[in-house]
Amino acid sequence: MTPRMTIALVAAAVCAAPWIARAGDAERGRGLYELRCGGCHTESVHGRAKRVARNMDDVRHWVRRWNENLKLRWEDEEVEDVASYLNATYYHFSCEAPPCRALSMAR
Repeated sequence: MTPRMTIALVAAAVCAAPWIARAGDAERGRGLYELRCGGCHTESVHGRAKRVARNMDDVRHWVRRWNENLKLRWEDEEVEDVASYLNATYYHFSCEAPPCRALSMAR
C-alpha cells in the first residue's frame, strides 16, 4: 500500500468515526437505573413470566416511556445505557448493529 492510499484510508476512517454503531454502556446504565428506578422496581418487574418487552426495541420503548413519565430528562445516550443494563441483567436480547444506536462523536 502506498503512503497516499494509507492517508486516504485513515481520512475515510476519521470521517466515518462520528457514526460508529455501539450498544449502550451497561455499567453507566446500572447507576442511572439504581439511582432513579431501583427504589420502585425489583427483579420481579423484569423477571416475571409475562414480560411486556419482547426485544431490545421494546426495552428502549419502556425506558423512554418512563423517562418521559417521570420527567427524568435523560438524553438518548442515557436511555440506551439503561436499556443496555436491563438487557444485560434481565432480558438477554440480541442487539445487532442497525437497531443499536449510532454514537455521534460530533457533539
